[in-house]
Amino acid sequence: MLAIFLGALDQTIVAVSLPAISARFNDVGLLAWVISGYMVAMTVAVPIYGKLGDLYGRRRMILTGISLFTLASIACALAQDMQQLVMARVLQGIGAGGMVSVSQAIIGDFVPPRERGRYQGYFSSMYAVASVAGPVLGGWLTEYLSWRWVFWINLPLGLLALWAIRRALAGMPVQHRQARV
Repeated sequence: MLAIFLGALDQTIVAVSLPAISARFNDVGLLAWVISGYMVAMTVAVPIYGKLGDLYGRRRMILTGISLFTLASIACALAQDMQQLVMARVLQGIGAGGMVSVSQAIIGDFVPPRERGRYQGYFSSMYAVASVAGPVLGGWLTEYLSWRWVFWINLPLGLLALWAIRRALAGMPVQHRQARV
């Protein structure tokens, strides 16, 4: 759930800071790619992570996705121009694709079919909370600190998610399969 919340929060928190980012870099030409690059990369990454999770283990893939997302968040916060920010957002989207797809597959592995509807409700509630908290938090961070903090906030959340998922999935069996893509 933490991984889903992290990905959902990032989508909503960044949108509020776009005017400040545009003003800082004085570049509106690539501004749409700050969001679009993230979404396109995430969309492309979802089935790839799903297949890699089947082949090499879901625990490994979700930890990879969260790690990439968190490291790319640091790159976003440190970006010096719009091109760097867009490239970092693309990497962040690739990581988010792993967080979203593999977390749902993990629920499918652990939760009996009868209980899955309830867990889908939990996932939906993470998106609902993020859609309310993201714009408020993003506006506050941008107004009182800097637009860079909408990315720095992902560092403690990402580290917390890594720690929690490593512990929760420590005994998860890994089924190695013959690679067929």
